[in-house]
Amino acid sequence: MIRLRPLGRWILSAATLLGSTAGAAAAERLLSLDDIKGDDVGNGSLIYPNRDDMQQGDLDLVRVSAEQRSDGVWFVVEMAQAIRSPVGRVTELGQTPIERLARNGFYTFNVDIYVDTDRIAGAGETVAVPGRGVAVDRNFAWEKAIVLTPRPDIARTMMQMHFDEQFEAELRAEKGRTSKEDLKDVEGRSEKRVNDLYFFPTRVRVSGRQVEFHVPTEFLGGVPEASWAYTVLVTGAELEQTGRPGNLGSRRPTMMTMNVARGVRWSQWGIRGDADEATPPVIDLLSPDPDVQPTVLADFDVVAGRLAAVPGLAPDGNVAVAATGKPLTMEQAARIDSAAGGAPAAPAAGAERRTVPARLRTLNQLLEDGLITQAEFNELRRKILAEL
Repeated sequence: MIRLRPLGRWILSAATLLGSTAGAAAAERLLSLDDIKGDDVGNGSLIYPNRDDMQQGDLDLVRVSAEQRSDGVWFVVEMAQAIRSPVGRVTELGQTPIERLARNGFYTFNVDIYVDTDRIAGAGETVAVPGRGVAVDRNFAWEKAIVLTPRPDIARTMMQMHFDEQFEAELRAEKGRTSKEDLKDVEGRSEKRVNDLYFFPTRVRVSGRQVEFHVPTEFLGGVPEASWAYTVLVTGAELEQTGRPGNLGSRRPTMMTMNVARGVRWSQWGIRGDADEATPPVIDLLSPDPDVQPTVLADFDVVAGRLAAVPGLAPDGNVAVAATGKPLTMEQAARIDSAAGGAPAAPAAGAERRTVPARLRTLNQLLEDGLITQAEFNELRRKILAEL
């Protein structure tokens, strides 16, 4: 049976699945990165929802791997327990069969894979998918993002709407108003940005504890190399956000991410009364070091607007370098962060936010010193000027 996917770009058929199986026989393993088993607790304070289809271990990431096959790159995400099928389940709000919404064989989680292809610290994106509540460490600034989600067509639309509103706000701040032509241009920019940076897999197979999915080599810009790095996040999926008032637009750009709330909940991650309400909704991240996840996910500052910065892994084990081609020192990283965020590297008590002119001067010096690329300079300058 052939199933056409709304707003999707692929047709999934039995022949497709058989083809991917045949291609696996001659597959070339590109990477295999292991995670700590039993660490699906976020920063240590997240509690699984009180429902029978989400139990401890269900969203416990244990391995991410990738193979080169005849039709492109196939990534494989492995969980600690068998992946739950949507068949036979219904939604909370409308009692709709979940398999009508989540057509790729899974429905309880999202997995983001941020791919750093150039390994230049800060060159690329550090913003994670909206709703994840974290950023990507600048030493793993990414060029491509793979977003494995139960409803890829809706997720893609939501992402474009997010950029529509972002670009429109920037344009209105610059010109004071927007025209019909401006809005058409905004839509084109949003679509291009999503096409360039994000891929939402629709060729997906689930088997036991594994879900494998196809990513075109063309999207990645080539066959993954050992020097590339990967930042991987797991979040709970909320399929019905588009049906809840206020959840589709960017005022609440949660991108089908299950939220955090105090106590034990049915459809949210719970937290204890002594946990911070801004605790990121990331239940697991890829790292072989048991100390990284709890430390990183607890390192955020709501007042300063600083998100937890999640690091990645490189198969070859090498660290990122600055634009100069040399490793980025802590002092250099602090200077870049100072220019980007406006906070001094080592502020004294009561220190005020640095002025925009001072940050621009710092930014110019960073470019002259070769510590940031021209592309990063342009992006940081845009963000600083947007605060005016």
